[in-house]
Amino acid sequence: MDAVARNDLDAADAVLERLPQRGVSAITRPLLRAWAAAMRGDTEAALERVAPLKNRAGFGVLYSLHAALIDDLAGRSEAARQAYDAALEAATQPSLRLTWLVGNFFERSGARERAIEVYRDFLARDPDSVLIARALRRAEAGETPAPVITDARAGMAESLFNLASLLSRERAEEIAMIHVHMALRLRPDFMVARILLAEILQGQGRGEKAIAVYRELPSDSPFAWTVGLRVADELERLDRVEEAIAEYERLAAARPDRYEPLLRLGNLLRNRERFAEAVDAYDRAAARIGTPQRRHWTLFYFRGIALERLSQWERAERDFLLALELEPEQPFVMNYLAYSWVEKKLHLDKAKSMLVRAVELRPDDGYIVDSLGWVYYRLGEYDKGVQYLERAVELRPQDPVINDHLGDAYWRVGRRHEARFQWRRALSLDPEEDVAEKIRAKLQRGLVDAPKDI
Repeated sequence: MDAVARNDLDAADAVLERLPQRGVSAITRPLLRAWAAAMRGDTEAALERVAPLKNRAGFGVLYSLHAALIDDLAGRSEAARQAYDAALEAATQPSLRLTWLVGNFFERSGARERAIEVYRDFLARDPDSVLIARALRRAEAGETPAPVITDARAGMAESLFNLASLLSRERAEEIAMIHVHMALRLRPDFMVARILLAEILQGQGRGEKAIAVYRELPSDSPFAWTVGLRVADELERLDRVEEAIAEYERLAAARPDRYEPLLRLGNLLRNRERFAEAVDAYDRAAARIGTPQRRHWTLFYFRGIALERLSQWERAERDFLLALELEPEQPFVMNYLAYSWVEKKLHLDKAKSMLVRAVELRPDDGYIVDSLGWVYYRLGEYDKGVQYLERAVELRPQDPVINDHLGDAYWRVGRRHEARFQWRRALSLDPEEDVAEKIRAKLQRGLVDAPKDI
């Protein structure tokens, strides 16, 4: 990259020619050599050099994209259009970056309706994408954007960024970081590369450094608002709670049409058992969404949890039912709702059926299996309760409540020694104090009350 940076293309070609044709270099080499040729203005040589990727399994999209970018930069609009279309066709679900580049070309080349189609297809899969929603509004308004790739050096940086993205998804983070740094060496103002660098740092647990990189982006960047969400998320992970709250509130104020900052704020507060504040945040988020859509089920599920913890059951139940209406048979919602019904002695048959279905959908989720076992216990079907609770303990051996449940079930079927063992184990797992107090009483006296008919 040093040779390219000082525009010594002969030296760059010599280095690239020596790269091995195996491993990551088997992909890097044709891409970088192609863009080196493009820097010389030799479009035919550039296309010839990138051609080895065409039939390489898994790299058809990358080949078509860079062939399109090379033709686009050379002013060969028809060839570029065909290659962009080929990239879209090869991609099962076009990424945000591919959508951004392809849509940008169609907008600039007089195919505005095609750009709108590409943007709408993406938003059908990801309705909350701020960047593509903005691009769609621009296309619908008839505005013409500047090209994303303005010269061959930017094209080479794009290829390095694309490779870094692929490597990052494969968890090859160190190699990905090398590639993203090379991209930034060529193009220091490459904002999406800087964002990828911050994402890699987050994945490595280097949150403070990630935040610093995110905050290098200018405030007027089209990525600034989305990056703000990531900064707030990382502040929360670093337990800088009040800073995270302030950032979510700032983002919510900056975009009154978006509900996401308030949803995330509600989650932060709920996870810290600040349930009344969480409900307030969720209420404000719900007020922004208009008619609830399928993707909004989590908002009502999470608000339902906070309301249930505040003993506002009627509102909580409505939210759980709405979440299921939006996302039928969602196992986490079914689990929470059915378990709550059983605890409140409501709709018992329906609760049992719902939990049976939830276990069918997620047979290896210890919490859901525990719920079904506990329902059988509460209904007096102790043998079935033992069956599911034993499985739940296998799945979640470190959970004190599940171990406590199994102890109760063992006691009811006459397995008293095993019951006491499970209670002792539950007590060793540091349960909440109110649970611990009940377990200590059971260890002293057993389950002295007769089973309650619910």
